[in-house]
Amino acid sequence: MDTRKGFTLIELLVVIAIIAILAAILFPVFAKVREKARQTSCLSNEKQLGLGFAQYTQDNDETMPYDTSGGYYDEQGWAGQIYPYVKSAGVFVCPDDPNKHTGYNEISYGMNGNLMAADPSLIYETQPSKPGSVLSGQLAPASTVLLFETQDEDNVTLTNTVDNGSPTGRGMVDDGNSITQENGNNGQPLSGWNLAVYATGNIGGYQLTTIPAGSVHTNGANYLCADDHAKFELGNNVSGGYPAPKPTIAQTDPSTNSHSTPGTAAGTSSMQLSNGQSVALTFSPI
Repeated sequence: MDTRKGFTLIELLVVIAIIAILAAILFPVFAKVREKARQTSCLSNEKQLGLGFAQYTQDNDETMPYDTSGGYYDEQGWAGQIYPYVKSAGVFVCPDDPNKHTGYNEISYGMNGNLMAADPSLIYETQPSKPGSVLSGQLAPASTVLLFETQDEDNVTLTNTVDNGSPTGRGMVDDGNSITQENGNNGQPLSGWNLAVYATGNIGGYQLTTIPAGSVHTNGANYLCADDHAKFELGNNVSGGYPAPKPTIAQTDPSTNSHSTPGTAAGTSSMQLSNGQSVALTFSPI
């Protein structure tokens, strides 16, 4: 007599339900682990770029890459100057950048325009170097942003040392330092005069209120600092804006269109916003 017994329909449904419950619990965990791996890979990219910046400044009298656009507010073209020290296009791309364009090199990082030097082929009186473009002039490099994350920029030829497509920005939307594209990016601020948009989340202080609360890496983003160390920060822990006139007073208020009026975000001496919130990083070089 055949004594084998099969599963009943109820037993199969119970097993399927248990598997579905386990999947619902584990899949978000797997997604977080995968995102953490991408975030770590991006952080490693910035660290390697930081080493490239260190070698570049060592070869150029401690001076940062220069602006290849020919205009004081344009601030473009750092990546082609750093590429010879890195020699890998992949290092310039964050794994979470959704940009899938073709034709040029994709790039996921923007340089703090406040740290760019003047084009050595131009007269310095017409295009002066930015504050902090020389390492010796930086009073707080460990808390000054050098690179921040961007998205949707691929108009870069890394092998061109005078490329004018690599993104830049000063951490705010005002006075020509960065603009907002009319269509195609949901009101996110553009980086400098490039196509890239900030991928950092809402930076604390000044006028980046149009950036969504979230950002590319679990409500935060990676930053490379001027002393070439890289770290993860939430956007509201970063102060954007004009450079502080002195390390003992605040950064200036962009609503006045003046570089001399004390304003909302603090300089690196106090590292606080006007609401008293402490911040970890600033786009101000002092």
